[in-house]
Amino acid sequence: MKSSANSHSRNSKRSWYSSLAGVLLAAAFIYVWIVPLFRPRGDFLWGHYRLKDIYIGIPIALATFCMVLILAAPKRRRRALTLRAATVAAAILLLITFVDTFYVFGVVGIWRSNYWLDQAHIPRRYSAADPELGFVRRPSIAWRGYVRDVQRVVHYRTDRNGFRNSTEQHRADIVFIGDSFTESATVAEPDTFVRRVAQSTGLSAVNLGRGAYGPQQELIVLKRYGLAYQPRFVVWQLFEGNDLADAHAFAEWKKNPGQVHTSLKERYFDNSLLNQWLTGTRPKEFDGPMVTLRYHDGTSRRVTLRYTYEPDQPAKMPAATAETIAAIESAYQLCESRGIQLLVVLVPTMVRVMAPHISFDRVEEQTKYLAASTLGQKDFSGTIDELCDRIGCDFVDSFEAFRQAAVKDNRGLYIPNDEHLDVEGHEVMAQVVARWLRSKDVADPSE
Repeated sequence: MKSSANSHSRNSKRSWYSSLAGVLLAAAFIYVWIVPLFRPRGDFLWGHYRLKDIYIGIPIALATFCMVLILAAPKRRRRALTLRAATVAAAILLLITFVDTFYVFGVVGIWRSNYWLDQAHIPRRYSAADPELGFVRRPSIAWRGYVRDVQRVVHYRTDRNGFRNSTEQHRADIVFIGDSFTESATVAEPDTFVRRVAQSTGLSAVNLGRGAYGPQQELIVLKRYGLAYQPRFVVWQLFEGNDLADAHAFAEWKKNPGQVHTSLKERYFDNSLLNQWLTGTRPKEFDGPMVTLRYHDGTSRRVTLRYTYEPDQPAKMPAATAETIAAIESAYQLCESRGIQLLVVLVPTMVRVMAPHISFDRVEEQTKYLAASTLGQKDFSGTIDELCDRIGCDFVDSFEAFRQAAVKDNRGLYIPNDEHLDVEGHEVMAQVVARWLRSKDVADPSE
């Protein structure tokens, strides 16, 4: 009788512990997976979950599923089913952990911190550290990206040097250097102004543009890669929205390349497979104001401005301006010594081009993002124009070409919210460059 009572007592305790574990597991599942649906607390899955919630939630979800499966089974099979379910769940978790860890450390390679790949948010998956340029794209890689604002899938691939060229070239009549506007990752390669210029002129062209590069890095690209193509022409694209900021960032990095403040833990989670898979579920973040953009077809759209037009930017950033001027002077002398003709062409900000079609909600936002220039003040375009006039280098500010295109039809010039050039914007740039080439007695086969 005593033995039976003890056995009953042990069974009661075991049942009580099982019930408590079940309640705690259910509470954890509700807190991690259900509560955020009503009280969002993170960036992922459309703003509902934090990444750590998902990491913690996966084993909790597996355990909850196993518990429900066991409770639904007949009592005589529960013990065996518990062992099997625990084994399968543990195996799944170990496999996920192994694959994720191998990817982060073995494929992406986060062992060493790097300013560009960590703090500047350049994807490690497609990029690598470089002691001279800061970072480079990996050679011979390909991916597909979805451009949400225009609902377009773009195929992207790099050549042996990590630039966006789908075919390998050893010679080119025209070398294009610049930043993301030249790299053009948001449009199909045939739609880029690089390829449009090549098609309209019959000249061979190579795209050496790379996003997040500043003028100093673009000069290095010309020296390291561009001259090897033995070009007749070099087209250097500048952007008035952030080139001086990029010049400043590169100059600061050069002072102390090893100064990085990203922990191994941060690098791991930033580059984990789970983070990569869930990136598309993060709400798009914008720092600029919402404005109304009116189109020629009578429609309008609420968009967020990304880049400002600051006419006093060169005066506010004298060191970055000096770095930019020095880079252009060096490039011009380099090209001239080799009989290469250099064109510096400026891409204007969307807010400057679309100003007649934009309505601001507040006057202070308009003052900040579309400031009026004062008498005698040289903006970025004026500063580069003055430099090029002094050294004898050709310069074109494409603002007038874009403004005229916008007067006819302002659709398709810029990608809303992103503000990189859309398909029609690339056509405008191609026409600007082609006109300059024709002025140099380069025949256009279409004429």
